[in-house]
Amino acid sequence: MNVPMGSTAWPRLRDEWRTYWSDDGPRFVHIVKVAVAAALAMGLCMRLELRTPATAMVSVVIVMMHQQSGMVLARGFYRGLGMVCGSFAGLVLIALFPQQPLLFFVALAAWIGASVFGASYYRNFQSYGFVLTGYGTAITAMPVWSSPYGVFDNVVFTVSEVVIGVACASLVSAVVFPQRVTPVLYAASRRSFTNLLGALHSMLDGALVVGGFDTLLELIRERAGVENLRSGAVFEDPSVRLLNPVFLDLDRRFLDTVGWIHALHQLQARVAADADPRVLAAVDELIGSLLAIVPHGSQVDLITLEQVETLSNRLAALEQALPAHLGTLLRALSELPPQQRQFVGTAGSALFSSIADLRVLCGRYVEARTADRRPWAQSLIQAVSHIGRSRATANHAAAVIVGIRAAAAVLLVGAAWLASGWVGGSSAIVAVAITSTLFALAPNPTAASWQIFCGCLAGWLAGFAFNFFLLPRLDGFVLLALSMAIVVMVGSYVNTFAKTSILGLGFSIYFCFIVGISNPTVYNPSAYLDTGFALLCGIAVAAAAFSVVAPRAGDWISAQYLKQVRALVAHTAREGDLDDLLFTFELPLRDFIVQIASAPADARVDRNHLIGWAFAALEIGRAMIQIRSDTEQLGDTLPSGWPAVQSDWLAALADMFAGVMPRAADKALAATRRALEALPVVLPQASQQTLPQTLPHTPPDALPLPSPQAPPDTSADPALLTQCRMRALLHFTELTLQDETLPLWHATGTPA
Repeated sequence: MNVPMGSTAWPRLRDEWRTYWSDDGPRFVHIVKVAVAAALAMGLCMRLELRTPATAMVSVVIVMMHQQSGMVLARGFYRGLGMVCGSFAGLVLIALFPQQPLLFFVALAAWIGASVFGASYYRNFQSYGFVLTGYGTAITAMPVWSSPYGVFDNVVFTVSEVVIGVACASLVSAVVFPQRVTPVLYAASRRSFTNLLGALHSMLDGALVVGGFDTLLELIRERAGVENLRSGAVFEDPSVRLLNPVFLDLDRRFLDTVGWIHALHQLQARVAADADPRVLAAVDELIGSLLAIVPHGSQVDLITLEQVETLSNRLAALEQALPAHLGTLLRALSELPPQQRQFVGTAGSALFSSIADLRVLCGRYVEARTADRRPWAQSLIQAVSHIGRSRATANHAAAVIVGIRAAAAVLLVGAAWLASGWVGGSSAIVAVAITSTLFALAPNPTAASWQIFCGCLAGWLAGFAFNFFLLPRLDGFVLLALSMAIVVMVGSYVNTFAKTSILGLGFSIYFCFIVGISNPTVYNPSAYLDTGFALLCGIAVAAAAFSVVAPRAGDWISAQYLKQVRALVAHTAREGDLDDLLFTFELPLRDFIVQIASAPADARVDRNHLIGWAFAALEIGRAMIQIRSDTEQLGDTLPSGWPAVQSDWLAALADMFAGVMPRAADKALAATRRALEALPVVLPQASQQTLPQTLPHTPPDALPLPSPQAPPDTSADPALLTQCRMRALLHFTELTLQDETLPLWHATGTPA
């Protein structure tokens, strides 16, 4: 029996069309929206008789580089804010240095460098506001620097055109077939949480003995994307805005849990290498109790809210039962040497802390999806202070470098302009300012700069054909808008693909900028060619600066990052005020880890080495801060000689991180062992409510201290448990110092 071709071909074609449309349909909808918003902005500017509608069109293209409406609103808000601040700075520079080109360019370069420096202290769209403040000054001041009396009019026109572009982009994005970022945020957060649980199994089930950094880097990189989505969702969804503190805590607990996974993984490797088989079995039993209640990635596609709630309840039960279970294991191993039993006590303490963080993480995950309102519990000063602290970068030296690099590029182009008397030099200044600031914080600024150079070149050529062959033949606004829309749609479509996003963005931006739709339109081919050449020169100088002046992937900048990380332990953890010290210490380390994980792979950068440093600093620094806090809390209950021993221990660890020399590492290890000997060991007495007798130099039966959120364990005195936790933290530090898989302080020469 023969089946006609049409009976099967049509359903197959229909299915293929549906698949294609589900993948590429949103792209086509987006590029149409960009074209509509650009045409609307151009029309409004012409109707209001503003000078350069092209500025509004450029704003539309830049703001709508994202498809989701929340991202567009966030980027538009900070673009408008940054442009206002940059325009005000341009007014000030023109007023201070009229007819003084050298001083003007020095001040402009310094201001742009300061703006880039400020941007490096912020992430996501907050940094974009600083970026706009920098190059907005160049856009405002450069066209009129030789005629100071026109600067105010230029500011009014430029800000008005930018506001119109931002308003049109936001309106079209939010009203016409809106693509909301909030569902994408929740879906990405769900996928990230599922992958975290899968990584917990893969890292702790014994399959991986050493390594595993790639898994952790992928988790952190994925979480950085979730945080980026959240920063856009707060502009789109009031519930996300009200729950923003919950999301911030969710991000913090996520990275803390990743840190504990790494710590337990390293402990497992150490136990497998040095411990007695019975100790290894006990440690595996402890960790297995956690793995038994955590859903595995292979068992669920994406974890559900009900599974997270169930997991949270099981974690709470395990957290409450763990001290007794740990005591039973330790008593069963009473005939083993103290060093062997300490492995079990340390594993129990680390497991207890990881369970607490994971349980809180589950609670925040559920709260972010079920709570409709969250009261604002902070004062305005507290909120601003928290924002300032929560966005601080991990490296001051790197921030200085990116600022100096941007200032140097602007000064170089400015000097060339002054020396040559080049007519189009102002456009080169604008281009180098935009490129130097816009891509200073990109994961790979050099590649991004050359991509936008190619996009500018393509936009220049397309603009020449449009401006001098097509535009003179257009009659009326409708034909003009349609013609511009077609070209803008091409660039916007290329921009929707990750690998060519910068290329498409550069094409659309510089096509609109070079064509320069204005009132009235000017037919001047020589000026057009000069402007395009100036833009290409400015972009090329910025790209060369990214490649030459302390490149991001270079050894020097990596050494500066490591120096900053070491300083956190050498100074902050040792001497900082204990009030909220743990938060302020962990924050820059988490930010550093996110930066390294988010950067593209590069053969010149040993990311495992950098992340290993960060995790070691996180674990040892956290132990230093916690023991300082516990010592202050216990006071006179500790031995009389403990303060001196603790001071020597803190100094030895600080010297090791400051000097990174083998001799300093040996001293730190010896000081840690002396601290373990000086701190009495407590024996668990589960049936008694009073503090048991303390016996120095006996097997270390460490019990963890329950977190404030966990139900209190009344089987032992809190002071006893705190003292046990101190011993576990000391042993954890000892194991980290002995870890051969992280040769962090086995230097062969001078300190790094």
